[in-house]
Amino acid sequence: MKTMFYPVLLCLLICFNLNAAAQEQEPAFNTWMIAKDQFRYIFADTAFVRVSPDTKQAPVDTLLLGDEVKITGFTGKNLLLKRMDLPWLKVSYKKDGQDKEGYLWEGLISFTQIRRGDLKFVYAYDRIVDTLIEKQPHEQYVVKLKVVQAGKQLTGTSFKIFATESSSFASGRVMSGLGLSNVQHIVSLEFGGDACGVETNCFYFAMMKDGRLADLPGRMVVGDAGVYYHNESFVFPAEKNGEPDTIIMNLTEGEETEKMDKDGNPVMKETKSSMKYTWDGEKASFRKLSR
Repeated sequence: MKTMFYPVLLCLLICFNLNAAAQEQEPAFNTWMIAKDQFRYIFADTAFVRVSPDTKQAPVDTLLLGDEVKITGFTGKNLLLKRMDLPWLKVSYKKDGQDKEGYLWEGLISFTQIRRGDLKFVYAYDRIVDTLIEKQPHEQYVVKLKVVQAGKQLTGTSFKIFATESSSFASGRVMSGLGLSNVQHIVSLEFGGDACGVETNCFYFAMMKDGRLADLPGRMVVGDAGVYYHNESFVFPAEKNGEPDTIIMNLTEGEETEKMDKDGNPVMKETKSSMKYTWDGEKASFRKLSR
């Protein structure tokens, strides 16, 4: 019996260690870009906390939109839901004055946290849908942005982006109204990739003083080092060279020529132009003017 006991014990220990290592392994890269010990918001209106990384057992707790969780571990298990194949995460959180922990599906959690004062701007991919373009289906993410205060959603909006390399990264920030009439905050959400020639698209939204969220013009940046670049930038009314209730877009494009500089790099031919958008603060709309 002794001769059998030690090999069996050794196999059990190896399996246990391999399983533990798998549980601590970070999930494959995706737009959430979650790392251990990060804090994130609950993105779903209601999120069920599980005792294990699956849906086989009844939930042990419920978290609500805007609640904060800390990522404490990774499971190596995925769930396909809303056409998104995402991992289960181990989380910790506080509720009713108690420290708790459990497991959440990543699709219930926000992208990076952004807030201003007591306002939380909670955003992430909600699902994947097909959009017909020239009778051909193309996958798109439905992005949702929710503004939360004191545990309640004040307002929100949604839009779509193509599920391509340009949706590999996400970042966001919130600014002041930058001089636009009746605007309390401006929210910027950016989606892009890290490869040459992959565009970054920036979406802007005005949070009105009456609580509405209104669309603003968007902008795009793309380039291939030493070959070409296309850069769009905004000037808002409160910024240098800004104009009242006008958003100025400055466009700079560069393309390589056959000439070389002293370092042997291609000389870029650069062209600049601009266009303007007028802002109607009352109706919360913008209108593009000619170049």
